[in-house]
Amino acid sequence: MSSSTESEPPSRAVLRQARRVLIKAGTSVVANSDGRPSLTRLGAIIEQIAELNRSGVEVIFVSSGAVGMGKRVLRKQGRLNMSFMDLQNEAQTSERFQDVSL
Repeated sequence: MSSSTESEPPSRAVLRQARRVLIKAGTSVVANSDGRPSLTRLGAIIEQIAELNRSGVEVIFVSSGAVGMGKRVLRKQGRLNMSFMDLQNEAQTSERFQDVSL
């Protein structure tokens, strides 16, 4: 055993022997603050999953990120169903808040 693995917690040592692992990533991991997918983080996770697969580990990836991304889609969908007058009112309200914050 190398010196780096000698000092690791027992739970980590058990994981090294696992043949199947479950990775659960929440919305804050898979999505940016604007609700869009965080491609950088997802890419890094996928690279690590691929490395585990190459070493013979079966990986199950679960994400609740669909909730955060779904909220964004629903807001967009809501705008599609708005009347032109509603959209104008929303834009005017948004402009007022921007003027106040400047």
